Amino acid sequence: MTTIKDIAIKANVSTGTVDRVIHNRPGVSEKTKSHIKKIIKEHNFKINTIASTLALNKNYKIAVLIPEAGAKNEFWSEPKKGIEKATDEIKNFRISASFFMFNQFDSHSYKEAFLKLTNDDFDAVLIAPVFQKETDKLAKLLDQKETPYVFINTEIKGFNALSFIGQDSFKSGYLAAKLMSIMISNNGEVLIPVFRLNKGNYSSINDRINGFKAFFQDKKSSIKIKDIVIPNFQKPKIINGVLDELFRDKMFDGIFVPSSNSFLIAEYLEVSQFKNIKLVGYDTNKKNIEFLKKDFIDFLICQNPYMQGYNGIKLLSDYLLLNKPPNPIYPSPMTIVTKENVDSI
Repeated sequence: MTTIKDIAIKANVSTGTVDRVIHNRPGVSEKTKSHIKKIIKEHNFKINTIASTLALNKNYKIAVLIPEAGAKNEFWSEPKKGIEKATDEIKNFRISASFFMFNQFDSHSYKEAFLKLTNDDFDAVLIAPVFQKETDKLAKLLDQKETPYVFINTEIKGFNALSFIGQDSFKSGYLAAKLMSIMISNNGEVLIPVFRLNKGNYSSINDRINGFKAFFQDKKSSIKIKDIVIPNFQKPKIINGVLDELFRDKMFDGIFVPSSNSFLIAEYLEVSQFKNIKLVGYDTNKKNIEFLKKDFIDFLICQNPYMQGYNGIKLLSDYLLLNKPPNPIYPSPMTIVTKENVDSI
C-alpha cells in the first residue's frame, strides 16, 4: 500500500508538503502541487486522514475566542463546558484548544484577546463575534492567514466563516413577540430594556428586537413598544433609577429582555411588587430560573449554549482531520421554557 512517505520520496519533498497538498492547505507552490498530485493519481492513492495525521505526529491547535462568564449570569460557562468536553473527546487525535476570554460588554477587551490570539499560529478559530464592527476588522487578519473559523451564538453575515452555530436571532425575537401577544391585550404597551452602552454594535440583540417588532407590525397590532438603554447593568441603583422614572409616568403591560439578563428586571419587579407585568427573556441561567419559578418571568427562550460550544469544536476538528467542510448553518433550538417544564429541560 502506498503511503504519504512513499509519495514524498517519489516527489522528492517532505511528508509535510504532501500532507498540505492532500488537505488543500497553503504553503506549496503550484508547480510542486501539480507534481505531487500527478504522483498521487498515478498510484491511485487514497488516504486515511486520521491515521496519516497521527503517523506524521501532527498537532492541531484551535483558538477559542468567547466571553468570560459573570458571577450572576453564567451563560458563557455553558459553551465553555461544551468546548472542554469536545476537546477531551478528541485529544487522542492531537487536537488542543486554547481559550482567549474577554468581557462581553467591552469591545477593547475583545480586541485585546483577539490580538493575543494572533501572536500564535493556530490551525482554526472558534469565535463568538459579539462586537460586529471589531469582528469586521479582525476577521480580515484570519482571512489573510487563511485560518478557518466558525462563529457561535452570534451570526454576522458577509464573512468567510466556515459555519455558524446558533439561533436565528430575528426568528427568536419574533417568537418572543408571539408569546407576549398571548399574554397582553392588543392595545397594551411593551418595554424593551437593553443593558448596553452601545447597543448598535450587538447584532444578535438588534436582530431579536427587530424580530420582536416585526411580529406586531405583521399582525397590524396596536401594541406600543418603547426601547430604553440601561447604561450600567452592574449597579442596581442605576437600573432602579431608570425604571422608577419610567414607571412613575405609566405602567407597562409587558417587558421583553433580548438578552440573558431578564433577572435584573425581575428583581426590580419583585421589590416593586409589580406582579401583573408579563416578562419574556432568554436563557436558563440560575438567576433567571429563580425568577421564572417565582412567576416574575413568564417565558424564557433557551438556545442550548453547551451544544454550540461542543459542536463548534467537533466541526473544526472534522475539517482539520478529515478535510470535511461543515454546513453553512447549524441552527440551535428555540426551546420555550416555563415554570412548569424548567426542571425537565
